[in-house]
Amino acid sequence: MKRFLLRSVIFPIAKEYDLNRVIAKKLHINSNNIVDLTIVRKSLDARKRNNLKFNFTVELSFAHKPPVHNDLIPLGEPKNVVLPSYSLYDSQPVIIGAGPSGLFCALSMVEKGLKPIIYDRGETIADRKQKIKNFWKNGKLDENSNIQFGEGGAGTFSDGKLTARNRDIFSTKVFELFVRFGANSEIMYEALPHLGTDRLEIIITKIREYLEQNGCTFHWNSKLTDIEVEDNRIKSITINEEKISPEIVVLGIGNAARDIFRMLPGKNIDIESKDFAIGVRIEHDQDYINSTFYGENTDIDITGPANYRLTRKVNGLGVYTFCMCPGGLVINSSSEQNTIVTNGMSNSSRTGKYGNSALVVSVKSNAKDILSGVKLQERIEKKAFIGNYSAPVQSALSYLKHKKDSKPVTGSFLPSVHNANLHDLFPKSISAPLHQALKHWDKQYKGFAEKGVLIAPETRTSSPIRIVRDYQTRASTSVTNLFPIGEGSGYAGGIISSATDGWKTGAIFELKR
Repeated sequence: MKRFLLRSVIFPIAKEYDLNRVIAKKLHINSNNIVDLTIVRKSLDARKRNNLKFNFTVELSFAHKPPVHNDLIPLGEPKNVVLPSYSLYDSQPVIIGAGPSGLFCALSMVEKGLKPIIYDRGETIADRKQKIKNFWKNGKLDENSNIQFGEGGAGTFSDGKLTARNRDIFSTKVFELFVRFGANSEIMYEALPHLGTDRLEIIITKIREYLEQNGCTFHWNSKLTDIEVEDNRIKSITINEEKISPEIVVLGIGNAARDIFRMLPGKNIDIESKDFAIGVRIEHDQDYINSTFYGENTDIDITGPANYRLTRKVNGLGVYTFCMCPGGLVINSSSEQNTIVTNGMSNSSRTGKYGNSALVVSVKSNAKDILSGVKLQERIEKKAFIGNYSAPVQSALSYLKHKKDSKPVTGSFLPSVHNANLHDLFPKSISAPLHQALKHWDKQYKGFAEKGVLIAPETRTSSPIRIVRDYQTRASTSVTNLFPIGEGSGYAGGIISSATDGWKTGAIFELKR
């Protein structure tokens, strides 16, 4: 039976809705003619405050003759995607990193009968949580097991967003796997699917247990310290003090793995500088965000706490918000001693008092100095540190006035904050565009600066480098048995894109029989 895609099925927000009835009315047909209905996407249209609407895209078939409508598109046969094939003699390929890209690469390999060995410098989620709590409470940072490193990667202790710019057979497979391991089925079609740290912890643990049941081996507290390359191939790698010689290495590092970034050029492994972004976290009372962006008469119990996304061009540079965390916290995500790094985190309920978002400025790549982005991140993170792990903060209104606050500024940040003038923290190339964009949004949204608090710095938006790989083979352009994947390697920007990139690479391998 032929399938059709129907766009823009609109509902005023409500707890219950009758899709069949509204679709039948839109297409001028009897609802009995609609069969095999599947929701493809559900989004919230919040352009008009206090008049929000749900917007559905659906796939469906018809029992009788299909109607004619501009929003109704016949679907063709799905395209057959052909991936390259790489035959392995060893059933235990090596994966470095147990973040989303590494875990989903392993899931893909397991389907082919492989039993990868996964190394991570961090620890399991349970052990990581104890280290993180100790860091926030006592200022004792473990540089290898923290928010950035360990089981599930940095995404585990975040807002748990599962957004994807593009949906294809690979990202769909990743969503299906998340559902299989415990996520709600609604993530398959929600425009802004969200799990939260509490749910992600459970799902990631289930994935690891499944992989172990299927022959995979995990080694925690296991840090990649050296790579030996000979004749354009990895001859050996050193994990802690042990040298091993794997047939292939899949490199699924995070964007905080700066020691590896610095190692690679000396091993004749091609890397390049790439664009990224730096800025702050901006935090408001969630009630203000709900009222400003959804309207004071909107039923938040139906819509969920309000989300927003803002963009602005300033002197050719992009200034934008991303990773908005309704009802969440701003947390210290440092992975190196005597540095301050901020990020947003929330649990599945999103019931916290505050909402926060990254507010960042684009930083262009520098071909002359491949590690220039890493160096800029480090300078800012070290400058923000004043002898303890308290983060510099400033009211957004004082930032616009270029003056330090006279009274203590508070917010959700863990473990603590101190007043500062954030113009002094950033180079003018970042502070000036940030100032101009904030000034514009304060005019557009009353109280955006007056009620906002800036917590700094937000430096780990994405990797500032890319490990160059061949588009077809997915292998490094300089080392034929090295396969860089995920966010740290420069090929993703979040949980889903990282997991999808890992899955696709894992899918190319076959065990030679």
